[in-house]
Amino acid sequence: MASEHKIIGLGLQGGGSHTAFTWGVLDRLLDEVEQGNLSIPAISGTSGGALTGAVCAYGLMDGPKEAKRLLEALWDAVSSKSLWPVEPYRMLLPKDSPERWNVDWSPVAIGLGMAEQICSPYWNPWLGNVIGQVIEEVIPDLDRLNATNRKGPKLFVCATNVNKTSLRIFSAGGTEPGEITPKTLMASTCLPTLFRAVEIDGAYYWDGGYIGNPALSPLVDCADDLLTVLIDPLDVAGDPPKNPRQIVNRINEVSFNASWVLEMSRIELINQLLSKGFLKGSEYKLKRFHLIRNDRFMENIGAASKLNPSRDFVYELRDVGRKCADDWVLRHLNDVGTKSSLDVEKEVALRLRGSP
Repeated sequence: MASEHKIIGLGLQGGGSHTAFTWGVLDRLLDEVEQGNLSIPAISGTSGGALTGAVCAYGLMDGPKEAKRLLEALWDAVSSKSLWPVEPYRMLLPKDSPERWNVDWSPVAIGLGMAEQICSPYWNPWLGNVIGQVIEEVIPDLDRLNATNRKGPKLFVCATNVNKTSLRIFSAGGTEPGEITPKTLMASTCLPTLFRAVEIDGAYYWDGGYIGNPALSPLVDCADDLLTVLIDPLDVAGDPPKNPRQIVNRINEVSFNASWVLEMSRIELINQLLSKGFLKGSEYKLKRFHLIRNDRFMENIGAASKLNPSRDFVYELRDVGRKCADDWVLRHLNDVGTKSSLDVEKEVALRLRGSP
């Protein structure tokens, strides 16, 4: 248990239905908020992380219990929209086996993958983005989130500008009126092979994960300890991917982790300059890094299951996320405010240096 009050900024990576893992992480961290051990002044989320972060930030305006309730309501609403067919034979696998959720070779997953290559969301008038509907169902009074100087954490949501190859960060919770709407959350979660680009202020947006997954830069002004919840595995075991599904999965994982690695390296560079005295008198402060992830579980369930929001699956992900967060709290919450619990040299610097 923490010996004093801790403050962290949260960065929430996207990952489709896999983001229910983040639900579990937040559910456990909110226990610490309720006990007065932890506060969360800011949340930055992308795609599913943006949706989960927005609901958490909204709930925290009324306290951690309300945030926990709304997160469960969110994922119940998401799973109620699931069109994924029941595959009862998968339930014959052991309950503690992540492979029971791997649908990489499911006919449904293969069919969807093929359809994405030959069909466009612009050709299908019946395929709509349901995220706006879900968010209006869970938090119908979204204007509260956009009020100036409100209670609760600041919120940052990122999306990718399709035409400019640039990041746009929508925010709420500051001194200016917020920008978080069902449309901005639809933009952050817009997979271009499934949904039409979302138009906001005359610009078109896709999923924010291509540029910032999650965007950490907005958090550095809000907290000195940054905790990222990663969905896609940084490291995978064994031989390189060989079959088509494995290759596609790893391309997906490498692509969506790349922006996080690069942004972490930029913040760490400032840390190094500060440590060497080159930025004396500047407004920069040393930042400490923390990370919650479960590479092995995420690797074994495969990337195709990101499109499977069935209730049993998202609740399993919640349980896994809560367990990982519980482990982090027991081992590292006391590090907050003192030191990084993430080995930045190993997990970030070596990835960019080209060292084996």
